Amino acid sequence: MVRAFVGSGGKTTLIKQQARQYRAEGKRVFVTTSTHMFLEEDTLLTDDPEQILRELNRKGWVMAGLPEGKKIKPLSPETYARVCAQADVVLVEADGSRGLPIKFPGEGEPELYDNVEEIVVVCGLGAIGRPLKEVAHRPERVMACLGVTEETPITLEHIARLVWQGYLRPLGERYPKVSVYPAGGTEEDARRLLCLLNEETWK
Repeated sequence: MVRAFVGSGGKTTLIKQQARQYRAEGKRVFVTTSTHMFLEEDTLLTDDPEQILRELNRKGWVMAGLPEGKKIKPLSPETYARVCAQADVVLVEADGSRGLPIKFPGEGEPELYDNVEEIVVVCGLGAIGRPLKEVAHRPERVMACLGVTEETPITLEHIARLVWQGYLRPLGERYPKVSVYPAGGTEEDARRLLCLLNEETWK
């Protein structure tokens, strides 16, 4: 299973949480990126598939990428494919937001591998109540989507609209055979977000 995480506000945290869950189930977990990802402790900085697979077999999980300052960048396509073939679960960070909780994607975003089977759209509900200028990556695109100014306080409906128009709708059209769904905050937050996403009137 290959799952890509896109959007903003908590992708790495969610990936780490899911990696722990799958490891507890005895599954071999491969964590990497198709774009850029903050360098985490124990990240393997190599493009050698044999070295990555040895670590995967030894520990039951591995996070790997190529070094780029305080971040990692993608492995070569050959190495990525080789490790995917040996892992039970592949978790890929496929979008960036410079640590900000909301965004609207730019051209060419997100960057998804061809073998992705699920896409999780992450959003930071901590943006609610704060002005757009403080919480938005690509703020000009966010303002255009929402029809608001940079001083406008963000609401849950704003976030739902960004998730729908920026990710769920276009990715659903682009990848009709791939499961695309949102995630964010607590279970109650996720329920409220899903309720709004199910309302057809504002989409």
